[in-house]
Amino acid sequence: MERLFFGEDFPRTSYDTVGSVAFPERTTESYIDRFLATINIDAIRNANLKIVVDYSNGIASTIFPNILGNLNLQVVSLNAYLDRRRLTRNKEQFDDSLRELSYVVTSLKYDIGFTLDAGAEKIFCIDENGNRIDSDRLLTLVTRLSILADPDLKTIAIPISASGEVDLLAEEHGIAVVRTREDHLALMQAAKDQNIRFVGGTKGGFIFTEFLFASDGMYSVAKLLEFIAVTGKRIGDVDRETPRLHFVKKNVPCSWHIKGRIMRRLMKDSEAIPRQLIEGVKLFPNTGSRHTSVFLNPDRSRPLFHINTESESLSTAEKLSQEYESKIVHWIAED
Repeated sequence: MERLFFGEDFPRTSYDTVGSVAFPERTTESYIDRFLATINIDAIRNANLKIVVDYSNGIASTIFPNILGNLNLQVVSLNAYLDRRRLTRNKEQFDDSLRELSYVVTSLKYDIGFTLDAGAEKIFCIDENGNRIDSDRLLTLVTRLSILADPDLKTIAIPISASGEVDLLAEEHGIAVVRTREDHLALMQAAKDQNIRFVGGTKGGFIFTEFLFASDGMYSVAKLLEFIAVTGKRIGDVDRETPRLHFVKKNVPCSWHIKGRIMRRLMKDSEAIPRQLIEGVKLFPNTGSRHTSVFLNPDRSRPLFHINTESESLSTAEKLSQEYESKIVHWIAED
């Protein structure tokens, strides 16, 4: 909506057909009722979990405590009040908040720590050992837990940039994987498919279609607690048990006006390589490992070209990253 609004890409209407704004009654109560009706409350209550939640001074602080009070949890809350001056954080402030969260989790020997973004759409996670789980790895772990907790799960959706670790899990458990574009709208569209009950993003957003068609950080926390309760596995245990691939990310500065030409050169250069053409180009070079991939795509909002390489071998991932960085730099220099 913001992109359409600021781009003025919407139809105009006359002043007498603008309409009016209606405010439904008891929206918070309806939200909480629906929330609790779609999770396994008994499993969470019986697990006696201890958690830390950083609310980031956002809207979740006005709603989530009422929900957590129904789940028999021991909870330590951080930044649990609204403050419009602190709704955004730079990278240094965000990293500091995660270090603080990690310290609280390990000092109290709690089971898990969560940070909710100010809009309560995304989650960031600290395991029981105080280790920060990056968003790409978190998608893998939540996928594994959802599969273990729900044997009837048959199809999931993830972005094209998501780690091949998810594909390894899908092969192991016979799960179909639908790849989407790298944006929230595409994930929401995938959630409309009745066969898909879990949609995972690479930036901490998850969609559980039995509850909502969009990512909800509070519900993601509750479902993750449900998965932990049902499986009896804490997030650190799952991390150790789950196959890991080496992921290398690079950004190459690239002017707006030559992004299209770089994409054309990339398409021609990769004609003989197995590939997927979603939101860019994802290549599967023949390196002796079928889990090696190179994903290249131009950034939508910045003058950058992203290079994400992944392989079972770190040296292979780094070598491919350097190879395609050199190619893109060379093509840019031809301008």
